[in-house]
Amino acid sequence: MSKDQVVLKAVGTALGLLGAAAVGGLAAVFSNMRTPVEQHLHPIELSGDDQEEETEEEESEQTGGELKKDSQQAEQTGGEQEEEQRDDEDKERDQEEEEDDREEETEEEESDSEEETEKEESEQTEGEQEDEQRDGEDEERDQCEINQTPPGTIKLGLLNVRSMTKKENVISELITRNKLDLLLINETWVKPKRLKVLHKASPKRYKAHYRVRPGKKKGGGVANLFSEALQRKPKSSDSPDKKIKTTTFEFVVTELQHDDWNQPVLIINLYHPPGNSKEEFRKFLDEFQSLLDEVEKKYSSFIVTGDFNIHVNKEWRSDTDEFDSLLLVNDLTQHVNEPTHKAGNTLDLVITRNVEISGLKVRNEKNVVKSDHYTVYFYAKPEGTGEKTEENKNEEQKSFRQTEE
Repeated sequence: MSKDQVVLKAVGTALGLLGAAAVGGLAAVFSNMRTPVEQHLHPIELSGDDQEEETEEEESEQTGGELKKDSQQAEQTGGEQEEEQRDDEDKERDQEEEEDDREEETEEEESDSEEETEKEESEQTEGEQEDEQRDGEDEERDQCEINQTPPGTIKLGLLNVRSMTKKENVISELITRNKLDLLLINETWVKPKRLKVLHKASPKRYKAHYRVRPGKKKGGGVANLFSEALQRKPKSSDSPDKKIKTTTFEFVVTELQHDDWNQPVLIINLYHPPGNSKEEFRKFLDEFQSLLDEVEKKYSSFIVTGDFNIHVNKEWRSDTDEFDSLLLVNDLTQHVNEPTHKAGNTLDLVITRNVEISGLKVRNEKNVVKSDHYTVYFYAKPEGTGEKTEENKNEEQKSFRQTEE
């Protein structure tokens, strides 16, 4: 081995010894530091009495905690029960208040209903009383008018009844109560198999001329219920309603003769349905003109009545204007100038030539006859009616005897 290698080995050995010494010194230092800490952390041993006291204290504290917990639970339960009780009481009060409110509302409704019923009954009673009062006043005026009317004057009524069924007694009473010589009825709704309705509606010594709507279509129909004293002979074969056929309106005629008249008067009662197109309306005017032309051949005095369904109160309408022109051309006079229908229109007309009309009035008799139309009452007599000469009477009697034979 060389000298240098010997020196290096000696140095290495010395360093190794120094390192070991250093490590041993550090270990002793750490050993001396750990001993007091370990002694400080070592558990303290207690005597038996101290352990029992500590156990009792722990149990007492545990028991006290449980009691406190039970007390808190009891308080909580009691609070919940009180809240539930209060809620129940509140609910009961709410229910009672609701029931009280409902009772009050019911009482108010019953009170209001009773008041409304009483008001309606009162209004109905007042209306009936007013109708009765008006009827009484009208009857008095009618009686005065009858007493003041010139000889040869008859009283007529015009009404759209909208079905005579179940109204026979009312219609008969209407005739007798108003002392009508003739009642002109529109919309009889009578069919051929139910003609007994006409006879039931006619008072004693009254006759009926009628026309039913052809086919199965509902509605329509016209009738004249008149006193036998005003007709001396039945319809002839040349009666206008037997010669003229119409499709736009229905009509029936009755020839009347009075002891104080020097000429007969023809009564034409027609019903013209609503809802016509311009074409249909012009056809109606043409057929109506044809009827007038036929009537003029035999009669100088006649009355045309009925529900025309023409708003003659609305002069600006084209159909009204055309109808007025037809009346003017034929020298006819229309006498009704007030509403005859509940909608406020003048539909039911009285048209004449050479016949005097007086005392015309329109009366709403919905409490007597259920209808949407009003009754038109008026008096009539031929113009120039006066005392008959003996020659006229003898000629009439002779003609009457020939008719009977």
